[in-house]
Amino acid sequence: MSAPMINFPLSVIVDGLLSYTQWIFSNPEITPSEYRWNIDDRKSLIRICGPFVIDNEKPMSAPFIVIERGQFSFANQTINNLKSGDSNTFENSNYSDWMDGTINVIVGSGAAGEASSLANFLAIMFQSERQTIKGAIKCLRRMDYLDVSAEIPVIKDTQIRRWEVTLRLSVSLQQGWINKLRGTTLFSKASIKAIEDFVYSDKGSIVEGADTLVDTTKDFGFLTTNDPQFIETEFNKGWYYVKLKDNVHDSILKVLEIVDNHTLKLEFHDENDAPVAWSAPETASDVEYDILWNNMHISIELPVNT
Repeated sequence: MSAPMINFPLSVIVDGLLSYTQWIFSNPEITPSEYRWNIDDRKSLIRICGPFVIDNEKPMSAPFIVIERGQFSFANQTINNLKSGDSNTFENSNYSDWMDGTINVIVGSGAAGEASSLANFLAIMFQSERQTIKGAIKCLRRMDYLDVSAEIPVIKDTQIRRWEVTLRLSVSLQQGWINKLRGTTLFSKASIKAIEDFVYSDKGSIVEGADTLVDTTKDFGFLTTNDPQFIETEFNKGWYYVKLKDNVHDSILKVLEIVDNHTLKLEFHDENDAPVAWSAPETASDVEYDILWNNMHISIELPVNT
């Protein structure tokens, strides 16, 4: 007989997306304060639950988001099934199949436009972050948004008091017969912190009249394999600076461009606060410098199931 499993993926996908949604609305870097979610319902300005929402103290006092799953069906295909005749899954750990179905994200509000806007926002977030979600929910093969429904009035008396909009996600889950998932809280444990350590080097070189800093010991770039790694979103906002140790070299300079893996293009602001290309006053090697940023540098640690 097949081996017993803990946390069947059909419940894990709901728990994972629910936890991710709660993380989005509790993160001040992503959502405005008027939609801030709190684990304490009495402090929360939005209800985020699954598969239904209850607010007995103040019915319909806040918008809500409900995450529930639709029907799923097996694809009836197996991959790497090297022992298809052996029902002992402890020996036959390569037997796997996948299921396709839908996840419904129901957004409710007293205003049709608010429900629609929240649903559209979630559609964009789920679609843009689907690779991150896949990395945290190990059984998830594919996820794409499918459609967003029209605004539907659900509570009516003398006037419409509640509207709902449903976002549908198309989801494919890979089912491993022997792989056990441990724990369902995937995103609520994510921590956001400021990195205080700056990048330091004493191997920089500059050329008189040039606007670049060269360091052959560094590997500048946006990939995780680069050292140091720049965060592309922060880089595009102009948050990175080079601080030269010798004040002769104009001290703090903005990193304008990564010319190549060893070269940074720099600029500074003149007395009128206008950005101008930096020009090195001399040719020098073994220049000491720091790389720093003028805003909180975000590091997010996402727990994974093993």
